[in-house]
Amino acid sequence: MVLKNIFEDLNLSRNDFSYLLILTVFSILVTYVLIGHNLDLGIYCSDVFVYLTNSLTFAGFKSSNVYLYLSPLICFLTSLLFRLGFLSETSLYVVTGIFCILGNIGIYVFLKNRFSSLLSLCGAFLFGAFSLNLLWWANGTLDIPAVSLSIWAMLFTVLAIDKDSKYYILAIPLLVLAIFTRYTALFLIPLILLYFLSYHDFFTNFDLLFNDRGGLLGKVKSFLKSNEFKNIIKSFALAVVLIMIFSALILSFGSHLSFLTQSSTFASGSKGEVIDNAYTTDTFFYLHDFPNFLFSDYVIFDDVIPVLNDSNFVSYILIGLFALGIMMFIYSLFNQKHKIKIKNGEMDRSSKYSNKHFKSFAWILFVLLLIVSILSFKINSLITLTILLVDFVILFALLKKNGFDREDYSLNILMLAWFLVYFIFFTFLNIKVNRYIITVFPAFIYFAIYAINCILDWSKEHKLEFKSKNILNLVLIILIVFCIFSALSFPATVHYNEDFNKNKVIADYLIDYDSDYASKDVAVFHQRSLNWFLKTNTIALTDDQLDYLEASNITYYISDDNFKLENYTMIHQENGLYLFKRIS
Repeated sequence: MVLKNIFEDLNLSRNDFSYLLILTVFSILVTYVLIGHNLDLGIYCSDVFVYLTNSLTFAGFKSSNVYLYLSPLICFLTSLLFRLGFLSETSLYVVTGIFCILGNIGIYVFLKNRFSSLLSLCGAFLFGAFSLNLLWWANGTLDIPAVSLSIWAMLFTVLAIDKDSKYYILAIPLLVLAIFTRYTALFLIPLILLYFLSYHDFFTNFDLLFNDRGGLLGKVKSFLKSNEFKNIIKSFALAVVLIMIFSALILSFGSHLSFLTQSSTFASGSKGEVIDNAYTTDTFFYLHDFPNFLFSDYVIFDDVIPVLNDSNFVSYILIGLFALGIMMFIYSLFNQKHKIKIKNGEMDRSSKYSNKHFKSFAWILFVLLLIVSILSFKINSLITLTILLVDFVILFALLKKNGFDREDYSLNILMLAWFLVYFIFFTFLNIKVNRYIITVFPAFIYFAIYAINCILDWSKEHKLEFKSKNILNLVLIILIVFCIFSALSFPATVHYNEDFNKNKVIADYLIDYDSDYASKDVAVFHQRSLNWFLKTNTIALTDDQLDYLEASNITYYISDDNFKLENYTMIHQENGLYLFKRIS
C-alpha cells in the first residue's frame, strides 16, 4: 500500500515500468560498454587517482589521506569492493556507473511528474546519450553521480512541497549525499529554498509583518504545529546524522575536514587559481562549445584534456527546442487567463496585499534587482546568483498575487533557476573543464521536452491532434533510436595518441622486480597515479629536488626524465619513464 501511494505521487503507472525496463537495460548496456572502453583507454583525469587512493585508505591500506575529504560517499562505497578483493579501477567504475544508471532513471521519473511516458523516456535517453555525459560516464569521475543524486533530491523536494511533506525525509538526506559526492551540489540548497518559498509566499508574510503582525503570528504558530514542519525537523535530523557520520569517517583516518574550506571557496564566488591547468579567461567557453557537449562526431585529447569536436544537427535542434521551451513558458505567463479566486463575487483577500502599494513596490524591486544581477555578473558570481534567486522569489509572489495557478509556473521557474545557477557560476569561474557543465543537463532536457509538449498541446487546440501526434511520436522514437546508436558507438569516436597506461606499466615492473618495495621509500614524479598503481604512499619529488634525492635514503625513484644521478642507477626504462635504484 505504501509503495502504491509512492508510485501514485510519482505519477507512475503500470505502463511506466515497461518504459523503465527499456531504459534500465539501455543504461546498463551503455555502462558495461563504457567501463570496458575506459579500462582500455586508461585514466586521463588525475582526480580519479585521488578517489582510488582515498578508497584504498578507507579499505585499510597504507595510502595518502591528504584528499580524504573529497567525495567520502563514492570512495567509501568503492572501498567496500576493495575489501572484498576487487582491487582495481573497475570497482570505482562500477560504483560511479551505478549512479549514472540511477541518474538516467531519475530523469525519467522527474519528467514523468509533468510529461507523458514517451516524452519522459526520450528525455532520459537524451541524458544517457549526450557526448559529454558519455565521455565521463562510469570512468571514476564524480560529476554524473552528483547530478544523479541531485535529480533525486530535487524530485523528492518537489513531491514534499507539492504533494506530501513526508518526502522531505528522503529529499534532505539525498541532498547531503549529493553534497558529499561533489560539493557543487551545495547550490541545490538555494534552489530548494526557492521552491519552498514558491509555496510559502515570502512576500505575503513580509507584508503581514508590517500590516498584520497578529495574522503573521497565527500563520507561524500554525506552521510550527503542522506535519510539514515535523517532517522538516526529521529530515534535518537525518541530515545532521549523515554529516556527523561522514565527518567522523574522515577524522578517523587522520585527515581534516577540509571540505569546509572548499565549500566556503564555492560560496565566496572565487574565480579560481591562475596556476590551475584548466585556467582560462574565455568567458563564453561553455556557450560556444555547448553544441559539442550534446552530440559530437569525435573526441581528441589536448595532452590529457579531452576535447569534443564537430557537433551535428541534432545538437542545434535540441538547443532550438530548449530556447523555444523557455519562450513558450514566458509567453504562457503573459497570455494565460488569470485564475482569480472568487468568494461571494469578490476577489479572494489572499490575492491582495494588506498594503495596496506593496505590489507596486514588489514590481519595482523585481526590475531593479534584475538589472543589478546583470550588471554584477562580471564582479562576483555569488552576488549575481543571490540577487537572481531573490528576484525569482519576488516573481513567485507576484504571479500568485495576480491569480496564476502555481502548478502552471512553479516547476518551470525552478528548472530555469537550476539552469541559470549552474551556468552562471561555471561561466564566471575561470577554471573551466567541460564536465562541470553536466550540472545543467537536467534543466536543459526539461525545457527541450517542455517545448515538444507545447507543440503537442498546440496541435490539440487546432484539431491536428491525430496527425501531429503520430508524426511527433515517430520523431521521438527515431530520436531514441539515434540516442541508442550514438551511445553504443561513442567509444569509436574517441581518438588518442597518448598512452595513459604508461605509469601503470612502470609501476608493474617495480612490483615484479622487488616484491618488498612497499617497505621501502619510493620517490615519484607523479604521485597521484603512482600512489594508486603501487598501492602505497610514495614521495613526491620535482625536478628541482634532485640534490635532496642524492642525499636521501630513498630506494627507488620513478622519473619522466633520464637524469644523471651519482647515487642511483637506471634499472628500467619504458614509454619515456625511468626507474632508478639507489646504489650507495
